[in-house]
Amino acid sequence: MSTHALYLVRMDVAHDHEATFNNVYDREHVPNLRAVPGVRRASRYRQPSPTEPRYLAVYEMDGAGVVDSAAWKAAGEAGQWPGKIRPHTMNRHRTLYEWVGGSAALTGKTPYVFWVMMDVEPHREALFNELYDNEHLPLLLKLPGSVNAVRYRTADPAEPRYLCAYEVERTDLPMSKLWNDTSDVGRWKPEVRPYTYNKRYIVSERIFSA
Repeated sequence: MSTHALYLVRMDVAHDHEATFNNVYDREHVPNLRAVPGVRRASRYRQPSPTEPRYLAVYEMDGAGVVDSAAWKAAGEAGQWPGKIRPHTMNRHRTLYEWVGGSAALTGKTPYVFWVMMDVEPHREALFNELYDNEHLPLLLKLPGSVNAVRYRTADPAEPRYLCAYEVERTDLPMSKLWNDTSDVGRWKPEVRPYTYNKRYIVSERIFSA
């Protein structure tokens, strides 16, 4: 299966510039980036957690090299974004991931995505990947409202190494009792979970897609 990339951009924006931020992001900035060769889809999300950046932009790409292309860099500097919007953004996290497991790609069809980030101790990494794909995800994808899951990995030392994106129909499903009880089934709880750390959980709502 070919490896593709996901570029996840998370940020906050000054409250008195939020309306303009969203307008320019949706009408100009994302369409500019979406038009870059190699970009498959661009989507924006918003999430309510006070401990993580409020806005997420997700760019699905043919490969990691897209973000280093001249076309991508030119699109990022086009229009109103660099002068009118970027100075009012803050708490920015830009992370490039490669596909590593789960489904072949995101569907882009659900109103919500549950993002799970974590590290795993090196001596358990092979088992982590094996059980994630062959046991853990299949169990969670049987739950009503759990539609799809794709796993990614990053080399960025500032972020957790692994990311799993669960496409879900409801915000109350992730981390519900049903979800947590299902997560406890099988070998994951005793053989993998104790060796994971640096975990982050974000439930986001899709607000734009192109």
